[in-house]
Amino acid sequence: MERLRITLRRKRDDPLDYVKDLAEALIGGRVIGEEVLFRDAVNEIYTTLRDVLFKEKRSSENIIRAYELAVILRYLVQDGVKTSREILEELVQTLE
Repeated sequence: MERLRITLRRKRDDPLDYVKDLAEALIGGRVIGEEVLFRDAVNEIYTTLRDVLFKEKRSSENIIRAYELAVILRYLVQDGVKTSREILEELVQTLE
């Protein structure tokens, strides 16, 4: 992850700008070549947005939506792409 921070050359003055730059780096294909780095980047996005939302208590509609998307992205990256039916079945099993 440190290599990615150096690549982005962004100080974490504003975590939302950092998340935006990180997401743009992923979209632009600058980190997709290494799966581990890609997963780390996704986890960094998730963690940063979680901290902004819950620790800094900044809760605009855009931040909440971005966090929801980060949760979904993190889930998909960690567990592989699943259909909505598979996710619902897993949700039911989890709640049993």
